[in-house]
Amino acid sequence: MTALDSLLDALKAARAVDLSQPLEEHMPHYPTHSKFFHTLWSSYNYGDRSLTYQLLMNEHSGTHVDAPAHFISEAKPAAHVTIDEVPINRLIARGARLDCREFREGELVPASFIESWEQTHGALQAGDVALFNFAWDARWSLRPHNAAYVSDWPGVSMGAAGTLIARNVAAIGVDTLSPDPPRSLRENPIHPVLLEQRVLIVENLCGLSRLPDWFIFVALPLKIRAGSGSPVRAMALVPSPQSP
Repeated sequence: MTALDSLLDALKAARAVDLSQPLEEHMPHYPTHSKFFHTLWSSYNYGDRSLTYQLLMNEHSGTHVDAPAHFISEAKPAAHVTIDEVPINRLIARGARLDCREFREGELVPASFIESWEQTHGALQAGDVALFNFAWDARWSLRPHNAAYVSDWPGVSMGAAGTLIARNVAAIGVDTLSPDPPRSLRENPIHPVLLEQRVLIVENLCGLSRLPDWFIFVALPLKIRAGSGSPVRAMALVPSPQSP
């Protein structure tokens, strides 16, 4: 058996968990971001040869990743990295799920929580992707029923962000609109702190409660020239019970 065969067999044996919200009109979005539109362009029902739709969307629609350029200006050229400049394998990594379902609206995960989690589950390593499972995706709903999702969600503290930077993780992910709750975004956001260190931020994930502590995380952004971010199809690969 070749190395390619072994890799293919391992991928086929793994359980795939979809971590992406569907892209659809009236889905939750950050208040200052433009909305998502999915407009019929051609249809065989109207005499056209095929069915196609036109998409009008923000780079930060649905489940998406923030590139450093989203918060880091060109005044810091070394850190002003756009999404097309992010290495294609940056979001193919070992993933860790931190169960943060005890945190309520507006509360922040402290650095001590991460350190305690590591003592029980194992240490985060360079290149890992740390996913914060608040179970906030249960509140995801289309307008006009989206208030519970876009209101005061929990997030990640500045101290925790410092710990993740010290671990040299590749990215963090949340099942909320942002790792910064509204108050943090106004007063002291972790977005620029993480992004300046090229720690990517994945937002609006779902299904994290179905994950084990460790898995393979995969998310591929679109190659948008000079983009500040991109929608992603995020997934986890979990070893099957029969895997060694």
